[in-house]
Amino acid sequence: MEQPALEPSPTIGELGETAVLARILPRLEPGDAALLGAGDDAAVVAAADGRFVVTTDLMVHGPDFRLAWSRPHDLGWKAAATNLTDVAAMGARPTALVVSIAAPPTTHVGLLEGIADGLRDALAELAPGAGVVGGDLSASSVLTIAVTAFGDLEGRAPVLRSGARPGDVLA
Repeated sequence: MEQPALEPSPTIGELGETAVLARILPRLEPGDAALLGAGDDAAVVAAADGRFVVTTDLMVHGPDFRLAWSRPHDLGWKAAATNLTDVAAMGARPTALVVSIAAPPTTHVGLLEGIADGLRDALAELAPGAGVVGGDLSASSVLTIAVTAFGDLEGRAPVLRSGARPGDVLA
């Protein structure tokens, strides 16, 4: 089936992230389970036995990191920390990570082992008791690390950006 021609539109680079999201998010439904959808540090999704917080981040070689500047351990740490802090920012206790990595077939296994060590060490220090519960490994021309983190609100209301007031200290 032939795809219809796209109408001319600005590029992602021309608009920037915020403007692109403002055009895309209204086109998407949050789903029946969403208690708080896109737009904050993480989403809040209903579960059969309560609520959980979920967030995801993607790191791509080039725009997000460079192997010439970063050790594999540092990449694993950063991949975990960026997600764990989003869960914590919502007032939840991080409980699990799902990690997917796409890498060139020529990538040495030692690099992936170093990333795994960084993930493990970040979890041990930043979220004791949380762990990697799954993920995926795929081939790609560009090293890419995708992490999804889950958190437990433990009966608390989520902490929202909209709850900030003048004079609050944000860190």
